[in-house]
Amino acid sequence: MRAAPMNRLIKKTALMALCILLLLLDGRAMAEPSAGHKATVAFTAEMQQVLNEAERVLLAEQPFPDEAAVGFFKNGRSLPKGYLEGTADRILEQRGKFASASGLIQTALAYSAAGGNINNIAGIDLYPLLMNHAGLDSEGAAVAAAAYITTNNSTFNTIERTNRYPDMLLYQLLSMQLADGSWSMPGQSIGDPAATARVLTALASVAGSELTEQPVEKAVQWLRDKQQPDGGFEGKTETTAQVIIALSSLGMDAADFAQEGGASLLDHLLAAKLPGGSFAQMPGGGSDRPATVNAYLALTSYKLLSEQAGLLYSGLHHSGPERAVIQVEGPGGTLAGGRITGGDAVKTAAAFLQSKGLAYKLNADAAKPSFTAIEGIQNGRYNGRGEWKIAVYSGGSAWLYAENISSRLTVGDGDQLLVYYADDTELLDQITVEWKDQYGQQSGSSAAANTPFSLRITRSNSQLGGLPAFGVTVTLQGKSAVADSTGKVSFAGIKPGVYPVQVTKYRKEGAPALAKRTFALHIASPELASFSDAGKVAAWARGDLAMALSSGYIQGVSASGNVLAPKQKLTRAEFLTLLLRLLHEFPDGKTVSGFTDVPAGKWYSGTVTKAVELGIVSPAWGKFEPDRGITREEAAVMVVQAARLTTYGSPERMGLADISGLAPASRQAIQAVNEHGVMTGSGGRFEPKQVLVREQAAAILVRLQKLIPGASY
Repeated sequence: MRAAPMNRLIKKTALMALCILLLLLDGRAMAEPSAGHKATVAFTAEMQQVLNEAERVLLAEQPFPDEAAVGFFKNGRSLPKGYLEGTADRILEQRGKFASASGLIQTALAYSAAGGNINNIAGIDLYPLLMNHAGLDSEGAAVAAAAYITTNNSTFNTIERTNRYPDMLLYQLLSMQLADGSWSMPGQSIGDPAATARVLTALASVAGSELTEQPVEKAVQWLRDKQQPDGGFEGKTETTAQVIIALSSLGMDAADFAQEGGASLLDHLLAAKLPGGSFAQMPGGGSDRPATVNAYLALTSYKLLSEQAGLLYSGLHHSGPERAVIQVEGPGGTLAGGRITGGDAVKTAAAFLQSKGLAYKLNADAAKPSFTAIEGIQNGRYNGRGEWKIAVYSGGSAWLYAENISSRLTVGDGDQLLVYYADDTELLDQITVEWKDQYGQQSGSSAAANTPFSLRITRSNSQLGGLPAFGVTVTLQGKSAVADSTGKVSFAGIKPGVYPVQVTKYRKEGAPALAKRTFALHIASPELASFSDAGKVAAWARGDLAMALSSGYIQGVSASGNVLAPKQKLTRAEFLTLLLRLLHEFPDGKTVSGFTDVPAGKWYSGTVTKAVELGIVSPAWGKFEPDRGITREEAAVMVVQAARLTTYGSPERMGLADISGLAPASRQAIQAVNEHGVMTGSGGRFEPKQVLVREQAAAILVRLQKLIPGASY
């Protein structure tokens, strides 16, 4: 039993002896600080003045250099007016598909530093486009390093399949290191100081780990061996700056990095400054843009080290507004529901309750607050039992329970926040559809119209998920059924459409056994080819229309259902109905919309009322004109309100000649749908006053479906 401790003592003694020997043989052996230790450096007033002068030079550059954006962000400086929108224009113009990986990375980091979210530029996510870019295999170690930096300033919750993930890039970088500790440029077999510095900058975020400790030490030593007496590398200011960024990121002082008796890296960098504030690339040279940009970034990185303020290429990610839904379930039914912006779950829920005029109380726990009462329903309502709880259905796959995590629960994009009164109350997980086609084959997709189908429902609690939801009451189209021991209920076939399926399990004089949840059930229309007028569908619309039919958004217009009427004009009420189907929002019996021309009792009354509640339309318009044909301009405005789309680029990028006379709100809405690829126009025209037809509406729905997080409530 004593052998292991003795072996460890022997190894420890041997290691100490080896370290002493290394110190005696080479004074450089322990010169570099460990990854966990940051050098104490002095960023002087002279350095700040040099940084400020370089900043002024860069600000005057046309166009503004993308690489400098990170430095401006870290220094708290404003970028040129319109820079964020102009960068978005470049991304939108190519839909994020850049010819080179380096071009994509440079644009992504600049856009992020300018305050943009690289995971959503009008629906474009640059992360999967980068991870699938062929250039990561051909453009060398420096580009792979920049890609790794970019992933550290991104989120990864994409539904697209990627060929790589960040750890693969890390291993790729380590595998590209040469035997002498350096990294090379593409097509070269010998090490390059700039490439080595760029990789070290990328590895700084994981420096100190067992995986990177030795590679980093070897690379730093290689750079020290290659440094020239004047403090630089091959006389190039740009390379010197890159090495300063790498060392500062690793917590090392560039002022101490020098050959014995030679100048330091900082000496070499500052010697390249020219009187006007710019930097020369080579001794005796004139003003050079890359040299000035990199010198500015090097000084910024060194300043960050002096302030212990983090890495140059960290903290760049900016997330956009998180779109989510909320449901508040009391012991006897729903108290409220609607759309919210994500964030801290309790704060978000409290703000929503306040907006709905619902009274609430919170406990005194500032670290992890919780509700103690909502609308007079107190904790302990039933003989001391029952309490308010919160949970988040995240990523469309599982519930996150507040009691299961030590930190505060947050709501992200596409999440569903549930505030519910509980006493051993379980939550609904998922609902799957089962039906048989005409050949008797079992299917799990959207059920076909007028075909019997079954729903299989699962439940979860804070410990287990995916459990059969036996005994729950399932209500569809006014008919209710109780799920069997496997969580299954069966229904007769119904017409095409999108229907609410309500699942409940209430208890008398107690909190529900299961919190109410409403799912959206899609019943597919017949295939496009089955309609008698399918040949009239425009070629460009056939794919979208087929998808809209299979999702139940669009149905036939004749009594027999076999006439599609793709060119038929849509009314404002009809288009609004389609939008609510897409949103999984259903009229709830309320029919007072505030519009003078939408009386109670009309087929669209509840739809318009729900749209007012969601902010898609407003009674401030005066009249709704439900039976009038909806124009493309009006459709764009409704779409933007429904999906909460925003603009990203500049209005000029669209190049639409027929929208200048429209109201500002309409122009902004048209820009938003144009950027998101929902409604684009053709031939430089949007045709804002043209009335929308059914096949156009189908295309809008299918394109919009990709942008809206699926709401199940």
